[in-house]
Amino acid sequence: MVTIIPMNKKELSGEVISYSLHTTGYGQAVIASTSIGVCYVGFGEREKVLNDLKKRYGGATVQEKYLPLHQHVLNHLEKGDASDLTLHVAGTGFQLSVWNALLQIPVGEVSSYKAVAQAIGKPKAVRAVGSAIGNNPVSCIIPCHRVVRSDGRLGGYFWGTEIKRSMLEREAQTAGIRY
Repeated sequence: MVTIIPMNKKELSGEVISYSLHTTGYGQAVIASTSIGVCYVGFGEREKVLNDLKKRYGGATVQEKYLPLHQHVLNHLEKGDASDLTLHVAGTGFQLSVWNALLQIPVGEVSSYKAVAQAIGKPKAVRAVGSAIGNNPVSCIIPCHRVVRSDGRLGGYFWGTEIKRSMLEREAQTAGIRY
């Protein structure tokens, strides 16, 4: 079970974020965490990903340091098992409600932006839901890649649609579903 602990923006000035670089089936990844939990997972070129991490958590001290928790995240990436992960992320109340709804989408399945908006009781907030999904700081742990357009097309993905497609295919295979 994934637990989300909201990070107050005021906490950032005293927060230490440790990150490590890893090679995954989706390419280069940066995994970062606070003393409370995972706060970031991003894919791509080191500088681009680190700039995104620092932008999201401006005011925090960011240091390169491998933590055993990062290996647990890697296991999730490879096996889709996010059991016992605690996330420590900054987001608005609306974003947190969207991210919690995403955690309800089963491995190997997809949902739509419209369905997520309905799930949080805001059926007309489809675009806002899309923005909240795009601001997810822990890519694939909060499974934003499981949200597709109502017509079944992939739609966008912050880290690129090829990574999104790969994640969906791997999860479908793990779940015994053909995507």
